Amino acid sequence: MDNNHQHLTNLLKGTGLHVFNFGIAIILGFILAPYILRTLGERECGINVIVASLVGAFSLADLGISAAVSRFFTIAYAQQDKEECIALSNTAFFAFLILGSIGWLGLLITALGIYYINPLMMEDKSLLAIVIAINGFTFCINFPMNIFIGIINGTMRQELIGGQFIIFRLLGALTTFLILFSGGRLIALAVANLILAILNMIVLLKLVYISFPEFFLSPSYFRREILFKLIRYGTFTFLVFVSGVILNQGSIMVISTLINIQAVALFSIIALELSGYMLNLTETIMGNWLTSWLTLLYSNQQKELADKTLKLAYKMSTCFTTFFTFGLIVWGPDFLMRWGGKNEEGIYYFLKAYPSMVLITLGVWIAQCQAPNTKYLYALAKHAFIAYAGLIGNTLALIGAAIFLYLGYGIESVAGCIFFSMLAVRGTAVPIYVCRLRKENMMNYFLQIFSYIGRAGIACLIPYIISYYLLAPNYGRLVLVGILCCVTYFPVYLLITINKTEWEKISNLFRTNKQNEKLKN
Repeated sequence: MDNNHQHLTNLLKGTGLHVFNFGIAIILGFILAPYILRTLGERECGINVIVASLVGAFSLADLGISAAVSRFFTIAYAQQDKEECIALSNTAFFAFLILGSIGWLGLLITALGIYYINPLMMEDKSLLAIVIAINGFTFCINFPMNIFIGIINGTMRQELIGGQFIIFRLLGALTTFLILFSGGRLIALAVANLILAILNMIVLLKLVYISFPEFFLSPSYFRREILFKLIRYGTFTFLVFVSGVILNQGSIMVISTLINIQAVALFSIIALELSGYMLNLTETIMGNWLTSWLTLLYSNQQKELADKTLKLAYKMSTCFTTFFTFGLIVWGPDFLMRWGGKNEEGIYYFLKAYPSMVLITLGVWIAQCQAPNTKYLYALAKHAFIAYAGLIGNTLALIGAAIFLYLGYGIESVAGCIFFSMLAVRGTAVPIYVCRLRKENMMNYFLQIFSYIGRAGIACLIPYIISYYLLAPNYGRLVLVGILCCVTYFPVYLLITINKTEWEKISNLFRTNKQNEKLKN
């Protein structure tokens, strides 16, 4: 039990650092995004988005293996099977080394194809090809590093990764600003990212030795049977990733083809990025730690504790997701007016993407209120359903988006298709499947989720009043309103949602951790 407490403490510390890192990312994004857009211009910014989408698409070469490494490493580490841990890490690393190299070759071929074929929508073919080639090499270096992260997560030392992410987030932002400020363009940014990737590799290797001192690399520890086991688990994680690429990168490509590159920049920076902040933050809070923790509990046959963890996780995911959704929708117009300013015609041009942002945000809210469902399925290796449902839903959404754009309905139609896909897959189909697995009454489950949402709505009343009277399109007011809303929302929600027994268990957890620290000292 003491090991459980220590593992959970490390996971929660890591989550806290990841949340802090994400807060830094949001602040830096808000500061840098308008500066990047104005410095590079809408066209180069659109090219940058397209290159990032292409590189992101080649991340499909992961095949879901990195998630599989984290899961199976957690099980082997919990059973103190160091031989299995070494075989797992070596097999995955050398497989990723090969897959990353293949991915880089694919990106080089893509760059050459763009240079020689020269699609009509791409005037800057040389620039695009060079940036793709450099970013492709960066991808080749970063790709095997996913295995190092999986090892560290598998030992439940996520606090190490959290600190490393923060440092490199700040370095990346500072480098981007200095390059643009000194007159550098896309190629200089790509080279800087390559240098940072090399430094990141060195730091991650050091962190691996801290979390698992027995680690070493040797091709003799490559195991074909382990690779097949990782692929069997990872295949469905891979398909989940594919479905996300279909929806996000696919929507960007459809907009760039049927509208223009300028519309891509607006849709990506406002609609996808701002709603994506909420998705990523909720995933950070309720993400890897919950999957690792549930995997540990189920592998140790601690089903009762796992069920109690899930119940508390539903409450917390509803709490955070509802507040972030409230903030984006209510504060969105004032923030976008201040953030983007006016264009040459005196129009707040960022506001054009606000309706799309609202639609995608509502879809994320519906999905993330029930985020523990996906963590439960991953922990039990039952995530094939998420893959199939996501592929069907997102493919239909992309087809619908293309049809609506072709008929002239604008980027709001793309956001609407994304909303309905999230509602159908993560908000309806996945919860129904989880209820069947857990033999839980479906009606009771949804009534429970609706009760948490209702309590979150009650907790939003005072923040709404504060926002109504104090909100204004300037950063000082926005920060003040945000702080006041935080200190009035979270205590109310926790007071009316977390019961006495849960408070006692949380209190006992921290008391036990303090006692363990004293014994160590």
